[in-house]
Amino acid sequence: MKTRILFVCVSAAVMICALFWGRDFTAVQTGPPVVIAAATDLHYIAPELTDHGAYFQKVIENADGKAMEYCEELTEAFVEQVIGQSPDLLILSGDLTFNGARASHEALASKLGRIEAAGISVLVIPGNHDLENGMAASFHGDSYTFTDSVTGEEFAEIYSEFGYQEADARDDASLSYTVKADEKLRILMLDVNTAGSPGTLTDDTLAWAERQLQNAKRQGARVLAVSHQNVLPHNHLFPFGFMMGNHEKLLKLYEKYQVICNLSGHMHVQHIMESENGFLEIAGSCLAEWPNQYGILTLDRGSAEYQTIAVDVSAADQESGNPDLQDFSAYAYDFLWNTAYRQAGAEMGDDARGKELKRFFADVNTAYIAGRMDTADWKEDLYQEWKEKAAFLYAYLQSIADDGFRNHTEYSFTFY
Repeated sequence: MKTRILFVCVSAAVMICALFWGRDFTAVQTGPPVVIAAATDLHYIAPELTDHGAYFQKVIENADGKAMEYCEELTEAFVEQVIGQSPDLLILSGDLTFNGARASHEALASKLGRIEAAGISVLVIPGNHDLENGMAASFHGDSYTFTDSVTGEEFAEIYSEFGYQEADARDDASLSYTVKADEKLRILMLDVNTAGSPGTLTDDTLAWAERQLQNAKRQGARVLAVSHQNVLPHNHLFPFGFMMGNHEKLLKLYEKYQVICNLSGHMHVQHIMESENGFLEIAGSCLAEWPNQYGILTLDRGSAEYQTIAVDVSAADQESGNPDLQDFSAYAYDFLWNTAYRQAGAEMGDDARGKELKRFFADVNTAYIAGRMDTADWKEDLYQEWKEKAAFLYAYLQSIADDGFRNHTEYSFTFY
């Protein structure tokens, strides 16, 4: 494991402060910052599984706006960009593949091997798309063919070099594990997608996680947690299917042991929130959707800085002559925006006012997914008119407005 940080005990004055605030100040970083790249929801599909024909186009155009037409180019650019940045760790928090196909897992693992070869440790866990997926398929012409997915055991074998071999501890009931990043830093990779209770944190895995937190505390180490599903309710319309089952118990555990924060994904929205007791979760947006971003988390002497960075596909593509790739950000934005516009169209007409309402919805949805509602052109009259036209989509817009017009792509916090 590549490391750059050391921790020491703090001064007596700080220990006195801990008595007042009930915080554990025993693990304070004194060495260089540790830099973690964190991406989620790559939804990678191996090139041999699609000819980009009619059926595949239909699938992606009726989905959620992922730029799957250029999945290979995006993933390659991401790999090279991470290698160029040279963080200490790359964490991938699930939904590594489009539909769980074995060929996609194997091809992605090969790409991740290049990152490891560059001296960057890679840690992965599965998402709900990745294991024993009955929809694993290849797409050719106007049809599809089912193909092999992977079991949990096969997943751990394929990605053995990316967390599982170097694990300090592994859970028998799931694909969860911990890695000792340093004498004073642990990474807890929590899986709730293994067959048996998909999407739910079992009591066995919860007990295992508590033992890891207890061990870290005894050793004076802090813990950074990772999951695919969310621990906190980032949007009140998304309680089921997005938050893991038993999330309440896990939250209490993380608050009790002062976990630094949780890195998650799954809902394809860039969003940062705290619990009532101050526990922080950073939910990353889908790498395959505009703005095709991932996070950089820097831990430095008890302080943390988080910010997102977009994959620069255009810079990586200088020779194809493909205009979509040479201005990939514009292509990916348009694809996501047009997907939302079409989805809103079922509720609206095609007259001038209907088109204006659909444009407003697409604008807001795109800004929300990117975590940049602070840049949204909010129009109150159009928002109120949606209430009369479509109750569900109005409720979605309302949930966004209630959350506030904030920037979720950067955040600073302390963890000691």
